[in-house]
Amino acid sequence: MKAAIRATCLLLAWTTANVEASVEQCRDLERADRAAAAACYRALLRDPSFLVRAEAAWALDDFFVANDYFRAAAAAAPDDPDILVRWGEMYAAAHLPADAETLFQEALALDPQHVEARMGLAQVAFGRFDARAETLAREVLDIEPEHRGAQLLLARLALEAGDMERAHQELAGPLAAADIRPRLDAMSLAAAMDHLAGKAPSPWEERALELHPGYGKLFETVAHFYIVTRRYRQAVSQLERAIAIDPRLWSAYATLGINLLRLNRFAEARLILTRAYGGDRYNVETVNTLRLLDSLDRWQTRTEEGLLLRTDPAETAALAPYVRELVADGLRIIGKRYGFMLAEPVAVELYPLHEDFAVRTSGLPGIGILGATFGPVVAMNSPSARGVDEGFDWASVLWHEIAHVVTLGATDNRVSRWFSEGVSVLEEWQTGPSRFRADDDPATRRAAAASPGHDDPTGRQAAPASPRQDDPEDGGDVAAPPPRRAVPLAVVEAHREGRLLPVADLDEGFIRPRYPGQVAVSYVQAGLICEHLAAAHGFEALARMLAAYAQGADTASAIRTALAMEPEALDGAFASYLSERFQGIDAAAFHAALAQTRDALATRNWTAAMDAAQRAIAAYPYAIDPPSPYPILAQAQHRLGDRAGAIDTLTTYWRAGGRMIAPLAQLADWLESAHRADEALAVRRALALVAPLDGEHRVRLGDRLLAAGRADEALAEYLAYQSLDPYDAAAAHYRLARAYHSLGDTEAARRQVVLALEIAPSFDAALDLLVEINQ
Repeated sequence: MKAAIRATCLLLAWTTANVEASVEQCRDLERADRAAAAACYRALLRDPSFLVRAEAAWALDDFFVANDYFRAAAAAAPDDPDILVRWGEMYAAAHLPADAETLFQEALALDPQHVEARMGLAQVAFGRFDARAETLAREVLDIEPEHRGAQLLLARLALEAGDMERAHQELAGPLAAADIRPRLDAMSLAAAMDHLAGKAPSPWEERALELHPGYGKLFETVAHFYIVTRRYRQAVSQLERAIAIDPRLWSAYATLGINLLRLNRFAEARLILTRAYGGDRYNVETVNTLRLLDSLDRWQTRTEEGLLLRTDPAETAALAPYVRELVADGLRIIGKRYGFMLAEPVAVELYPLHEDFAVRTSGLPGIGILGATFGPVVAMNSPSARGVDEGFDWASVLWHEIAHVVTLGATDNRVSRWFSEGVSVLEEWQTGPSRFRADDDPATRRAAAASPGHDDPTGRQAAPASPRQDDPEDGGDVAAPPPRRAVPLAVVEAHREGRLLPVADLDEGFIRPRYPGQVAVSYVQAGLICEHLAAAHGFEALARMLAAYAQGADTASAIRTALAMEPEALDGAFASYLSERFQGIDAAAFHAALAQTRDALATRNWTAAMDAAQRAIAAYPYAIDPPSPYPILAQAQHRLGDRAGAIDTLTTYWRAGGRMIAPLAQLADWLESAHRADEALAVRRALALVAPLDGEHRVRLGDRLLAAGRADEALAEYLAYQSLDPYDAAAAHYRLARAYHSLGDTEAARRQVVLALEIAPSFDAALDLLVEINQ
């Protein structure tokens, strides 16, 4: 009641003396009576000052009018950096960070020491997950040591990195501020800190709401940190609280809608995002996500045991069987290893357009990741978004994301980012489908993957293992344990230059990289740490780490609990491990030799090309990513008449994880011509997996399977081939007829051969098959 009386008095005072009314008075009204505050701002639109009008229009969410007034104010006072800064802050609020950044830079050109311009740049960097945000905030504090905005930003950065002690220190000043606005923001961060520590509800919530009962940003801030730590259900709960006490907090609606999608709650998400758009038509995340949802209306959704699959209709039939097998195998193999079995279905969404996937995950196009996991929901690029020759092995990405499903599920999403990524990378290397070996029987392959002998990270071979080995205990020919996957040279160089992060700080390498390529380096570093832990302590240590995270431990505590050592000791042991692992890798020699291979190929000097490729491989044996010397060496060997050597080279390349299509297709042809049918079939299977939307690979695999007497598997490949709208439709029906006939399904065989003959009445092979079927 007192607040309402105060608001009425303030409004009456403005009515009788509107010239003396200020933007600050209107802002004071916002905490007591929104309607009165809106009336106050509308009246200020008649103020003689363009700047006051701009502030009023901005407060009323009329960005176009505010922009015109800011432009007029800047034209009237071209040497005033304060106007440019406020104009920039409005652009930032209107989701136009690039324009905001330009205005902040212009303000700094007028006044290089302008604190708020520098603070504006820090906020833009923060929104872009740019590590410069911290540097800029500290520059502000160098100029103004008690700047509350800079202290709050540093506290947010510390909380994102999981550094509670540093966050607490940075909040001390803002929590004691005389100005209520930074104090409310500080209370929100303090409440978020309590939530992250498992102390919810936080006493800071009650204190903040006493100061400002409609302060929805309190719960929006708490939700942000739940999102950063991938606890989306908790984030949704906090965002619902935010909009309940502040029904006009449109940013919270937008974030709520996006996070409902992460929980697979599509219908609710659309309703919330529609409300968000109604209140803020400038939020590109809202607009993009609503457009994406409209496009998804034509998609197919398949629901079966353990899997909900969303795909473009043109790709569903070709991809669904592979997705089904990969998800089932991944959950079983990885779940068994870490002691977690998912009790609910996994939702998998495959996006043919990378920008659609980017919008699905963040609301914005342009992100560089290929897949994302939100608990039991996986969204990723489909094989048509980009090819394996561009570095996208979709099956390995799906396997990586299924490993996330396990580690997130095992810890109720409490696992640190680096450890979850590390386990996923390790599983890609050791059990993932990029490791299709010479044993092409799926049942045997899965059994080998689940066996303890499959996961031997202690090998020290300098080059990939031979294609097969005999296991007398097993009584037959089985797949050799896969070698460790190649590590990019950027990681080798980062180790040697001391740029790898300590394990306790490794999350920062994913969130706010400090140099180009650090995110990619951090992914591999995390995988290597997990590889080292498995080698030194056994996979049980990784499971113990997950158990510690599930109990709410941070990285340092998880290491102490699971490994009985300090993080610094792990850093030292890991550095020694990498020095040994990378011993003999000579990046300079590799690059020099690779350049010489290109020169030799240009002149078709095959002897020189072979020599240079061999030197490149010796300098860096695991160079399987493009440009790789292995296919060059094989080509040179073939040209020089050494077909057997070329086959061995490409087999080594394939087994090391090489997945470029042309070399694998050549290897399959050569193996078939050498009457090594089993190995050729395994390579055909790998080709079909990495390029499942290429009908040529699917039909060739089907033909080899049918010739090998595996008609059921051949039928699956032929059905996939037919779904891809092949040029020779008659041949597609004929192949299906042969598969059905081999399986004893006479009616289906007759139906398919008749369809073939309707297209091509003189198709001799189809006529012969029809006679055979009728007999």
